[in-house]
Parts: sequence; structure tokens; C-alpha cells
Amino acid sequence: MKRSLLAPIIFTRLLLHTVTALPLSITSPDVTVTRSYTLHGDGIDNNSICILNEVRPPRRDPNIEEDDVELYYPTTHRAFTFPDHHHHSNKLLDIRQTSFGCGRLGATVWPSAIALSCLLASSDDTKHFIEGKRIMELGSGCGLPSLVAKEVCDATNILATDYWEENNNAVDGQLSFGNTGGDRLVPKDLFGVNLAYNIGTDETASVRHLDWHDEMGIFRVATDFRPDMIIGSDLVYYPEDTPPLLQTLEMLLKAGGAKDALLISPLRPAYSERKALPEFRSQLEKGVLGDGCEVVMDEFEMVGMGMNDDEERHNFLRIRVHSHGDGENA
Repeated sequence: MKRSLLAPIIFTRLLLHTVTALPLSITSPDVTVTRSYTLHGDGIDNNSICILNEVRPPRRDPNIEEDDVELYYPTTHRAFTFPDHHHHSNKLLDIRQTSFGCGRLGATVWPSAIALSCLLASSDDTKHFIEGKRIMELGSGCGLPSLVAKEVCDATNILATDYWEENNNAVDGQLSFGNTGGDRLVPKDLFGVNLAYNIGTDETASVRHLDWHDEMGIFRVATDFRPDMIIGSDLVYYPEDTPPLLQTLEMLLKAGGAKDALLISPLRPAYSERKALPEFRSQLEKGVLGDGCEVVMDEFEMVGMGMNDDEERHNFLRIRVHSHGDGENA
């Protein structure tokens, strides 16, 4: 296993031409690989699999002023390279992470986001669902999958969504979600600013605050953006979010007219499996999304090989949903 994963590391160090998709504040890319990720499993096409390489983050231009996120919170960067088959080179994507005080659970790039990004960039079939399409990400966090859909997979429009404080309706970082009957830590308002920074908001990419417990808010987003495909990683975290998340998916598929959804959730290491996942999985198997939706679930493994041959392994549940309906407002 180690020998097969070392080849991409050596190859990437020799690459001289790199296509960059970085904020203007970043200069001098360094393509020295620190970790190389590959996917394995019965449902993974090894002939078209993407090798995602993590590289040392580019240096920041000292002449660029800090924004509010950097002014109020500590930040770090992670950078990844993806094969750009159109230009026969690599595309470098830079992601800024913030602190737990700002982003809470969405402050850093989780393994699930890396695995979803690999899936998006690796399969020709998956790229077909993204290229030229409108893609909406749920629970975007730092936004790596949205950035991959935009810069690597050539989506027409990207909407990255997540939940954070707004309108001064939180006290000490705690906020009630819908009618769950309890409070929990949620990201600060600058978390949304960091997400917008990462995906590079422009006429093709935007960020929106989204509360799964707000049925009318979900309906507005569904009918305003009208996504072709929904993506998300590690969404099934809190048990009380399972019903509203399922309702959100159903509304995006029906009222929003989305045809497909690709979600992944961690299974192993054991500590990473979410307590809410069994119920979420059970509801999908029972057909909670309706007769017009076909749900296929399988498992795969992501192997990350470090530059010192240190290995990490993560197992995920992949959930693919296809809607055969036309949408309520199509």
C-alpha cells in the first residue's frame, strides 16, 4: 500500500507548472506534497480516481491588509492540488481555516470534506453531474467541496450554505435552533465572511446563511437558487437535526427541482461515527424522501499517506440520491 501511494508524491514534487485558484493575497505557491489522499472501495472507479495532494500553504503577501476575520481571530491555511486535465497540469486551491472561537465545528477542513472533494474531482460520472450545473452545498464549513466544484469541476453556479450567528440573536455564542428545546455553540458571524473568502464569491459563486429548522427559509433558497445537485459532508452530527435535514433535502429535491444529491458521513475511526447517522440512514432506507427518489448507499475508504510514510485511514458512508420527479415548480 505504501509503495503505491508514494508515486504521486514524487511526481507532484517535479511539477513546475501549476494553475492557481487563489485569493490575491496569496503568492509563491509551494508544491511540496505533505500528504497524498486516495479513495478505495467496491464502488470507486480506480481507473478514474483522483489523487488529491495536500501541499505546503503558499506564503501570504505582506502588503495585503488583514480582513476582519484575520483581525479578530487566528487563522491558518491548507492548500490542495487537483489534476486539471484540460491544461495537463495541477490546480492549486487554498483554504483559510479559522479558530474554534469563530467557526466552532466548521472552523477547519475535516477529513469528510477532503473525501467529498476527492469524489467530486475523480469520477467522470460525478463531473458530468457538476459541469455546467448549479451546485448547492449544505454545511459548507470552510467550503473546500464548493471550491472544487467551482474551480475543478466547472460548475456554472455555486451556493455554499451554513449556519452562523446573525442579527445579534445570540448570547455568548449560544443560540436556539428551531424548536429543538436546547442551546448549542454556533459559529460567529465572521464565519460566513471566511466561507465567502474561501470560495471567492463572484457572479458564479455565493454564500448564504441557512437554518435547516426554518422551513420558509429553506423554501426560499430552494426556489430562488434552484440547484441541479446538492452536496454535503459530515452533516449528520446532532440527532435533533435529523428530521429538519431530511425535510431540507426533500424540499430542495421537490420545490427546488434538484435531480441529484451526494452526501458522505464518517464511519471509522470509531470515534468519528455520528450518533445521529443510524436514524438518518434508516429514514432514507424507509423512503422518507418519497417514491420519486432513488437512494443508493455504499462505503469507501480514504487513505492519506504523509511525506514520512505515516498513514491515516478513514471510512465513509456515501449516499447518492436521484430524483425522478420534475419538481413542484419546474
